[in-house]
Amino acid sequence: MRGNNTLFYLSYYQILENYLPAVHKRETVRKLRRILRSLDFDEEKDASVLQILNSVERSHGASESDQLQTLIQECVPKASLEDFYDLDHGGHFTKNGPISGVTAINPKSGESLASQTAKRIYKLRNRIVHAKDDVRYAEAKVLLPVSHEALSLSPDIELLRMLAIEVIVDNR
Repeated sequence: MRGNNTLFYLSYYQILENYLPAVHKRETVRKLRRILRSLDFDEEKDASVLQILNSVERSHGASESDQLQTLIQECVPKASLEDFYDLDHGGHFTKNGPISGVTAINPKSGESLASQTAKRIYKLRNRIVHAKDDVRYAEAKVLLPVSHEALSLSPDIELLRMLAIEVIVDNR
């Protein structure tokens, strides 16, 4: 792996990916318990039972990027994300950063850092993994291991490393 930043990136992503099902299931159970404990829940009313059914169906249909966002929201303290992005990364995570076709991180945008981070991670992963002509990924070109962008991945790798550590700690 020496010098292959794309493999480093994918290795850390794989750690996050490993925890997606467990954290997604944990979040689904938490939502169901909230519905069941709700003061207006009545097992005799179809509307109440349908509320449970709808919640489970939404959970079942969650995409990998949605699950990644849930993973970050549930396992990574907001302060850890803020501290990471407060570090000087030389503009790496801005819209003018060296990696194209990924979400820029703007703490003042109103969108949560967890959401922005999940979008960036997933888009970057797709640029590395989907190295074939596929219209679903046509908006961003392939990120190859020896490209200039690949050589610039260090801050994104450090981000994934930090997230992987937080997720592992949260799931112990």
